[in-house]
Formats: sequence, structure tokens, C-alpha cells
Amino acid sequence: MLNTTLRIPDDLGAFLQEAARDRSLSVNAFLTLLLEEKREEERRRRLARDWAEYAKDPQAQEVEYAWPAQADLVAEPPSPYGGKPAPRRRK
Repeated sequence: MLNTTLRIPDDLGAFLQEAARDRSLSVNAFLTLLLEEKREEERRRRLARDWAEYAKDPQAQEVEYAWPAQADLVAEPPSPYGGKPAPRRRK
């Protein structure tokens, strides 16, 4: 676990303490929550960027190569267990 010192202006420190108190959190828990939310925003932003790049590349979207394998899979008889693995027998 990272332990660090944060130097922020007094007005931001007061805001931080008040915001944490309003949520019944410690300052540490509140900052952790903010960072987790920011990390999720960043993950979503990167995902959107990657999908936008993918959409520009017609060759990457080519799926015809997979049709024979998909046809084989569709042609297989259904599992008697509804797609679930067979139950294990006890020894």
C-alpha cells in the first residue's frame, strides 16, 4: 500500500474534509473513492478511443474467416446439460 503526503491549499483541504464528512467517510476513504472513479472514467475513455480506432479499420472488422468455425459450432448437437459442463462424479 502506498503511503504519501499530499500538499494542497487550505481551501481545498477544508473542502476535502467537509466532503468526506458529508459522506461519513474518512479523508483517506474519500480520496480513494475519487481516485477509483477517475480510474473508471479513464478506462471508459480509453475503451471509447480504442473502439473509435477499430471502427476506422475495415480489415480489423473482417469476420468472414470465422464463418466455417461458427458453422461447425452451430451444427453440433446441443449439450444435454444446457451448455453447462457435465456434473463431476464423486469417487
